[in-house]
Amino acid sequence: MVRWLIVAALVGVVASVLWQELRYLHARRDVVHDAQPLIYSGRAFHVVTFLSFSSRGSDADVANDAELLAAMRDLREASEAGAEGRVVYAGKIALNALASKQLVERFAGEVPWSAVLLTQFASRAAADRVLASDRYRDVLARFGQAYSCGMQRSAWVNLGIPVVLLGKRIAQVLSGAPSYFPFVPAAESDPAIEVRAAQLLRSRDDGARAVVVVNLIRQGSAANAEADRRYTGQMFGMMAEGVHGPMHVGVAIPLVPGDRFDRVALVYYPGVQYFADMMRSRFYRGIVGDKQLSDTQASITIPILDRLDRL
Repeated sequence: MVRWLIVAALVGVVASVLWQELRYLHARRDVVHDAQPLIYSGRAFHVVTFLSFSSRGSDADVANDAELLAAMRDLREASEAGAEGRVVYAGKIALNALASKQLVERFAGEVPWSAVLLTQFASRAAADRVLASDRYRDVLARFGQAYSCGMQRSAWVNLGIPVVLLGKRIAQVLSGAPSYFPFVPAAESDPAIEVRAAQLLRSRDDGARAVVVVNLIRQGSAANAEADRRYTGQMFGMMAEGVHGPMHVGVAIPLVPGDRFDRVALVYYPGVQYFADMMRSRFYRGIVGDKQLSDTQASITIPILDRLDRL
């Protein structure tokens, strides 16, 4: 009898994990339009590229959608030339929420980034060949500014994230923890947050189902790291209930001499309205002070890889 109970428990655990992975796979493929293979070689090397059509002006001073999409399509084709690369995520930036001090210094001012591409290459050597090719450089020159950072992304770590979130959700249910939803607005509005939320909400229609925050991260001191872990723990609790979260997490490999980023993270949230409500919420305002990093670039993007496929 005990043996059958153990077998039944193991079957239940496996079924729950598979169900959770399928839920996140649905979000990845059908909502975020992310083409990342779930399993791939350990030699694979990823490159995240920030792109701007203008080196000055506000976030709104970018080329129209048709021009932007055409240029991104051409850059995608150049990235995938010779079958050495594969663009796995493309996003149009709705809001540059936090500007990296390193990038501000490098470009002599804050750049109004317009879009992001995440490309998987067969190896670091393959990435170097493509990024140095004449075809790639010619297309890249159509953008006012561009910045790329490499990433080593473990398939197993990223597969494990939905399982961790499932574990947190089970713990929430068993402990009777209160729900994070609906978001309760903070008692007092923050003018800076209201400006960002208003800018983000301009993309409400395009980003009705998903936004992906692209982060370049430089960790701070030990005290900063401890505070940031508290912030991350609270965010993971919300993500576990809301069925969203990190899609790509890896070790940053800066490609530009002198730059120092430690991690890259692309995190999915279910839509512009959701994100704006979260920013204004009592929950988020209560924990955001614990987000303590030495430096970060955080850009909120609208998935558009499916639109590139249709061009």
